Amino acid sequence: MKDPNTKLATVLYIHEMRKQIEEEVKSKYLKRIDYLVGANNELIKELEQCESEIVTVSKESVEMVVDECRL
Repeated sequence: MKDPNTKLATVLYIHEMRKQIEEEVKSKYLKRIDYLVGANNELIKELEQCESEIVTVSKESVEMVVDECRL
């Protein structure tokens, strides 16, 4: 029969190793999530800028058509 201290030490070791692995995985995925959120924010800004340019061009086109109709 195993010594109770050996069994306890094994259980504690396994517990600590699980904790360490969980922290490493958590850290890895949190860094990845932060990266993806940052990239997404940059894309949103670029999309908003493109949409703004489209609206501006559309307004200018409408104004040109209105001006031509007035002539």
